[in-house]
Amino acid sequence: MLVTAVATALLAQTALAWPHRPTGPQPWGYFTNNTIWQPPGNLTVSYPRYVELADGSILATTALSGVTPGYFPVFESKDGGASWAYVSNLTDQVNGWGMNAQPALEVLSTPLGGYPAGTILGSGNSWSENGTRIDLYASTDVARTWHFVSHIANGTAPNTTNGAHPIWEPRLLEYDGQLIAYYSDQRDPAHGQKLSHQVSTDLHNWGPVVNDVALSPYEARPGMTNIQYVPPINKWILVHETPIGNSSSYGSNYPVHYVMADTPLEFGLNPDIPLVVNNATAPNASPYIAWSPIGGEYGTILVSDADRTQVFTNQCGGDPNEWQLHATPAGAVYSRAIEIFKHRPDHLAIYGGNTYDQSAAGIQEPFSITVVNLNHVLASPAGVIPA
Repeated sequence: MLVTAVATALLAQTALAWPHRPTGPQPWGYFTNNTIWQPPGNLTVSYPRYVELADGSILATTALSGVTPGYFPVFESKDGGASWAYVSNLTDQVNGWGMNAQPALEVLSTPLGGYPAGTILGSGNSWSENGTRIDLYASTDVARTWHFVSHIANGTAPNTTNGAHPIWEPRLLEYDGQLIAYYSDQRDPAHGQKLSHQVSTDLHNWGPVVNDVALSPYEARPGMTNIQYVPPINKWILVHETPIGNSSSYGSNYPVHYVMADTPLEFGLNPDIPLVVNNATAPNASPYIAWSPIGGEYGTILVSDADRTQVFTNQCGGDPNEWQLHATPAGAVYSRAIEIFKHRPDHLAIYGGNTYDQSAAGIQEPFSITVVNLNHVLASPAGVIPA
């Protein structure tokens, strides 16, 4: 009994003396597959999107499959993705169709159209058998409530067949006192699909349709615009997928291409470049792009695709011959979003959800986030997951 009492006392003293080791994701730390939200029932999540605010807070949303009418749930993190809180649903307020797919978020850094700096802008594809519509919504209370602002563009009912005339996949960008709305556009009879944009200086009225990528042959379907600015070269980059009929390129049926331009309004003036690693490996479908100042003189351009856990990187200002492939511990996701934290350039965030095939099969994955050390990613070969 005496031995047991002594041992118990020693264990108690040891527990008091030993420092507490926190478990779970730590604020502004690195972690893998931290759940933002577990969707209820049979709902599946894909096409994650985010916006980082001036104070480092993150708002994130995702498209849902399995719910009618559709909506985009919005979540907030104030600690680098370690913890999340639900804040609202971005819903269709004017069409009666739902917000069905392809969410987009942006934040105003300066006042525009009567809205103050800090206003959150949201969009997505609202559709029914009557049409597809890309609308603009705004929130002046950090995404707690939303109100309709304007219709950006309209198309016919959702149909990916060449010859139909829907629109898809908005991307919002504040630039030089304007809001640019990019989207995929099937309405031009000269192209099965092209990439377009329209500009507004007041958030209510929208300028003419401008081509960003319009390719030959007719069957080419560039889609899923994503944009990034690269400060060291003072260039903008647009990445997109480019299926052409049933053909493939370097094993990809939806190979990723990119365009570089002096401003995000001038992509249509510049050549379209295939993204290929070592003349052998191309990303496939739904690209997303980010940039970090880490990685030398030009920093690092990062591109994610729909099929790989890895990221494609370029540390030579987008030189077509200098793409590499590096492993990450995050899973593949349909239209997977990646983020470099503005004030922590070594933090690479990768947003998780379902692949296209998983959603079609009803397989459910949580809406999640992985944050890894970019230095470790860049030091790891393609097949080696960084520690």
